[in-house]
Amino acid sequence: MPSFEFRRLPHFDNTELFSSENECAYFPFHFHDFYCVSLITNGTEMLKNTEQDFIAPAGTISITQAGEVHRNHSLSETGYSYKTIYINPDVLRHFNGGRVDALERVIHNKALYQSFLQAFRKSDVRELESAIEGLARHAVRPYEKNKWTGCFSRIDDIIESYPNKPIDTDWLCRQFCMSKFHFIRAFKNAKGITPQTYIMLYRLGKTRKMLLEGAPLAEIAYSHGFYDPSHFTHSFKKYFGVSPSKYLQA
Repeated sequence: MPSFEFRRLPHFDNTELFSSENECAYFPFHFHDFYCVSLITNGTEMLKNTEQDFIAPAGTISITQAGEVHRNHSLSETGYSYKTIYINPDVLRHFNGGRVDALERVIHNKALYQSFLQAFRKSDVRELESAIEGLARHAVRPYEKNKWTGCFSRIDDIIESYPNKPIDTDWLCRQFCMSKFHFIRAFKNAKGITPQTYIMLYRLGKTRKMLLEGAPLAEIAYSHGFYDPSHFTHSFKKYFGVSPSKYLQA
């Protein structure tokens, strides 16, 4: 069952904290006056604005820009869990020399993740200050916010063309006429995750139907490009938050 908690701290313009466990609701488009800094603790979040989608797996920080029209939902029907800190834009500007235009969409920074997690747990002003200082270093310029919108729209067709074959990153970057470094960096800016993680998630999404139809794990794994059933089970649990067997029970 989903569970929720809301708190307000007497620091930095009464910073608000919200946590949700096993969230399944599909929120409609809405916006906040603050930056939403969400620590994804289990499962995978899908964040959509009016132009593109971003993917934030467990262990990453999902960012919703201040004033941005967006909606959130879980990658899986079994839900996902997160802890969100709402930060006033003026507070963030204070820690970034007076200016913050936007933040990276999905932040892969283990130290910053742990820093915010400690701030959330302890409700300590020094922990929160340290976390916000680290967050300000992930500011980006306005033109970088949606720079790669639509650039990688062909990726799904490419994956569909090779349903059970490994797709090499070197080969993939040539399809988009980019160097490997440039391709991986641009893809993460556009989607929030690396190309290989995106390929895995796309294929995992396809496996759910076979699971529900009772197909053996080995058949599911090999027909979708996984090394073996163990690799498939580990990946499924990592990104959907539950094992294949728990998914069937749910």
